[in-house]
Amino acid sequence: MKRDSIIFGMVKILFHAALIIVALMLIKEYTMKAYDMGYRIIKEPPVSSADGEVKKITITITDGVTPKSLGELLEAKGLIRDKTLFVLQYFCSEYRKELKAGTYELKSSMTAEEMFAVMAGHGEEEEE
Repeated sequence: MKRDSIIFGMVKILFHAALIIVALMLIKEYTMKAYDMGYRIIKEPPVSSADGEVKKITITITDGVTPKSLGELLEAKGLIRDKTLFVLQYFCSEYRKELKAGTYELKSSMTAEEMFAVMAGHGEEEEE
């Protein structure tokens, strides 16, 4: 009887240790993903560098465009890599409430922040 309770106690300890290890592995994994996303919000490079092949694309945005639909449009045009990241960048941007409806010429060598500046009327590439 005592032997069974010792074995049961050891199995219980091993089970709890395995749960703690799995929990720590999950915490590490999601912490790394959160750090990576936070870093990319601030430092995401343009789709193409200034010395590579740069595409100029004209887009038109309308009044009331949502960040999500704008991100989908820019991703479809090849100006950004990740529409979800673009939405997060939008909400962290100083231009988040300044985007204006209009027609803009954007380049694949621009960062999201540079695109926001153009679409807010602070950039040089605006084409009304």
